[in-house]
Amino acid sequence: MKLRSYYFATVVAAVLAFGWLAQTTPVRDWKSVLVLGAFAFLAETLAFQLPLSGSVSLGFALGFAALLYDGPVAASLVALVGSVSIQDVRDHRPVDVQLFNSAQLVLSILAASGVFLWLGGLPLAWAADQGFVSAAALSLGAALLAATAFFLVNIALVGEALALRAELPLAQVLREQSFVSYWISFLTLALLGFVLARVVDSAGWVGAVLLAAPFVIARKTFRVYLELSAAYADTVRSLVQALEAKDPYTRGHSERVAEYAKAIAGGLGLSVAQIERVEIAALLHDVGKIGIPEATLSKAGPLTAEEYAEIREHPAKGASVLLEVEFLAEAASTVAAHHERMDGTGYPMRLSADDIPLDARILAVADAYDAMTSSRPYRAALRHESAVQELVAVAGTQLDRLAVDALLSHLQSRGAVQES
Repeated sequence: MKLRSYYFATVVAAVLAFGWLAQTTPVRDWKSVLVLGAFAFLAETLAFQLPLSGSVSLGFALGFAALLYDGPVAASLVALVGSVSIQDVRDHRPVDVQLFNSAQLVLSILAASGVFLWLGGLPLAWAADQGFVSAAALSLGAALLAATAFFLVNIALVGEALALRAELPLAQVLREQSFVSYWISFLTLALLGFVLARVVDSAGWVGAVLLAAPFVIARKTFRVYLELSAAYADTVRSLVQALEAKDPYTRGHSERVAEYAKAIAGGLGLSVAQIERVEIAALLHDVGKIGIPEATLSKAGPLTAEEYAEIREHPAKGASVLLEVEFLAEAASTVAAHHERMDGTGYPMRLSADDIPLDARILAVADAYDAMTSSRPYRAALRHESAVQELVAVAGTQLDRLAVDALLSHLQSRGAVQES
């Protein structure tokens, strides 16, 4: 009930504010405003999602450009058109939610307009009417402060709605949404809007098309990239789940190894891309066990020579699986070598020292620690201190010393406790 009342109050406030301004500040250049509105509509379909169901859209830049070019009414209309999403209709999003989204955007852009005009900013299309040269009328400082006003009002209105929906304190919602981190995005979009307003003023609606179209296309490309990334992540998760369904004793093992491997890679100063590569390899390092009989994987007693030989084949089998998937092929060499040892006593290729890929050396340390501190059918888990002693004992001989040091530093920093 509180949420619906909040939605209703926001819509009423937006209607009243827009109705009053529409009578006092008419639109000067309808053609350019309509072009900006059309691009804002397209941009809304390319918005990206926030954790609790909010979103950030390129449409802000179009609405902000309309404000700087033709004032609050033009900006409100562009924001209103830009708030209409075909996807919302397809998803049958409640009408009150759609109305609130439109209303809060209108209120946010009107707040920005008020700040802009109060600071002496003059929309470019108004400049000639008041005897100004348009190029000198637009103040960057006033524009950036206006963008700040939009940002603050926007996060306040949306944050309160999310807080009421989730029945959480507003402060907690603001923290979880990490709204502050989006300030840079808003600043960038505000600068884009500033430039777009100048282009519209000098080149009309044709200039708007020439400048805005590439950004909308780039946004679409980025959206496709995000969707592909999500599909890749789903594929990785599916492979991990398939493995864990076959070997329940290792449930959660791959995720823990991935966390340790990420920490080691970070401690060694690897780049973000390298850390992501290590994480994927760690998640899939045991995928080759899918081809090993379940009876062998879950056997409580000693393995026979034949069974042990089967187990030793899983790195090579895992690499073969990954080589069949183009976006996972890069992890194949790491998976193939994660049981190699620095002194050449590992398997399956008996590599040694620097012949072992760095990612595989990192993975070997992460895998060894989690294996020792996890219960298996044939033995109980070691305590944390005992596992650390084992790692230290083989650092430099079986395992990479720098990788061991990085893991121990990570465990110490997070206050690792004794395992029982």
